[in-house]
Amino acid sequence: MPRKERLFILGLPQIVQLQGHNKCELFSEDGDFCYFLECLDNALMRYGGDLHSYCLLASKALLLITPNSKENIGAIIQHVGRRYVPYFNKKYRRSGSLWEGRYKSCLVEAKNYLLPSMHFVESGAMEPSISVAHYPWNSYNHNIGEASLERISSHREYILLGKTTQQQAEAYRRFSQRSISSYILQRISDCIRQNTILGMAKFCQQLENQLQGNVRPRKRGRPRKNYNLSGQHLSFIERKVRSLCQQYSYTEIKLPIIQDANSASELLSFSLTPQCIASSNHQTILSSDGSFSCLKFVNQHLELLQGSKVWYQGPIFRHAYEQHDMLEQYIQIGVEAFGWENDAIVAEQLQFQYDFFKVLEVEKEVELRINHIGSMAEFTAFRQALTIYFQPFSILFDATRQAWLQNVPERILVDYPVELEPMIKLAPKLSDYLSITSLARFQQLEQLLDNMGLPYIVDHNLYPASHYSDILFEWHAEYIAPQTLVCRGGRYDEFISKTMQRKSNACGFAFMLDNIIKLLLSIGYHPREYNDYKIVVIPEYNISGALGFNICRQLRQSFPSIAVTLDCAEKLTIKRQANASKQGNNIIVIINEHDNMEVLFKHHREVELSLDGVRARISRLIYA
Repeated sequence: MPRKERLFILGLPQIVQLQGHNKCELFSEDGDFCYFLECLDNALMRYGGDLHSYCLLASKALLLITPNSKENIGAIIQHVGRRYVPYFNKKYRRSGSLWEGRYKSCLVEAKNYLLPSMHFVESGAMEPSISVAHYPWNSYNHNIGEASLERISSHREYILLGKTTQQQAEAYRRFSQRSISSYILQRISDCIRQNTILGMAKFCQQLENQLQGNVRPRKRGRPRKNYNLSGQHLSFIERKVRSLCQQYSYTEIKLPIIQDANSASELLSFSLTPQCIASSNHQTILSSDGSFSCLKFVNQHLELLQGSKVWYQGPIFRHAYEQHDMLEQYIQIGVEAFGWENDAIVAEQLQFQYDFFKVLEVEKEVELRINHIGSMAEFTAFRQALTIYFQPFSILFDATRQAWLQNVPERILVDYPVELEPMIKLAPKLSDYLSITSLARFQQLEQLLDNMGLPYIVDHNLYPASHYSDILFEWHAEYIAPQTLVCRGGRYDEFISKTMQRKSNACGFAFMLDNIIKLLLSIGYHPREYNDYKIVVIPEYNISGALGFNICRQLRQSFPSIAVTLDCAEKLTIKRQANASKQGNNIIVIINEHDNMEVLFKHHREVELSLDGVRARISRLIYA
């Protein structure tokens, strides 16, 4: 069977992993580490390439390298092997291969994942008992400015951390003090194992279109083609959110599906893409963002602006993809807080979201991305600069990007054809328009999240989908690409202050339930809570109706969290039993003419049971 060709894209860094054969030691003494690094230095000098970070452990070597050509990375590793392996075998009187097969590697999208990859290489693979700062065989102390290693070349993304080397080192020190999220660890592990790209979904999608092949890691088994979202799934998610909202002191409010657009036109502008329909006598709207309905509710109850926490659930509507004459319905759960000026409320809501994903046991499958876009004035100045910059190139844009250029030019920075990349690299940067106060505010939030131990990455290409200002955040699950968004939110103090005509503070977010359920189904997760049991009691003959009611009452007392239904339909028992069996989690209790009972659940059947026996059997089923 031919070997899989290694994936290579010029300019992208690579994480390279060398493993000892059968996990044997690669290094036993300090001299071994030194000689390996000497071989690596010679290889880089001979074949070219930039080494950004490394870590040498007893049985593993991790490198982050940007090679100059496709052949260089293989030549570098081969050069090291041809010199180090004979040295090691001769010194320790052994023979044969030292490496465990071919070296493993993955490419890295530098814009978003260079720093996490450096952090992983320098500390992610080490034992918790080892101090990264005091470990002599990695590049950590160089990258935080406490040592100088000639073999290390700073990547452009590292250089952008600060204007001076001291600022860059301090910024990387702050970044590396965060723990590596389980999501990043899992993704890097999958990418290294399958020789794919560690990158954002849109970046990978562009490369897949260009290369006509897959560049993302795949889970085992065949990918799902259909996602059947049932009421059980929605009910399960709702119960989890409701429980967390109670713990975090959020109160549920009920919102209407249809709104009068004329009564709240200023609030409707919160969504950048409102969906409108015309009724028979006046214009009504279906919001594409649940925050609109929530803001209209708050506008009618202004006392909520003084300090309140609310949550809501319900449908939202959006145009079908590439079919703007059709609307699609989605289910959304939103959480909003009003009256809190300090960004501690943002940190609390992010902790809420992380707790929610932990409850679902998918925290390893989702990633938090945050960004700071400054005040409305600062972000507007950035947009104007982009519009002026892109205007001479607008002839190269399709109709969609020309429309973006008028109102949301920042979208062009995120979604563009590969041939426009040179132009995109020279576009104005948001950081150039942020004030010192805005930058300091974001650093305070980062420090707070770091102290909380909440994993995240700063995505400088994360821009608002609504009228957010200052801080915004999103959670993504790359495994359900291309639609990876599972949660979105941020602050919108300036918008609500302007529309309410009084100084106000607001921060909120929404869970995209459809995508969350797709994620659960994709990873094959079937929590016990999905077993939304219902007990159906079926009297078999024309016995006293009171007996059936009494048995139902007794079962409700014994199992207060489970629905109990008495089926009194004028149908044959076998027909009623078949109808009850259509739902897989229905527990069927049949009362026969001798007042004995049967319990049926899926393919299991027990007969001649007393009421106590029925209770015991049901307990075993639901608490197994």
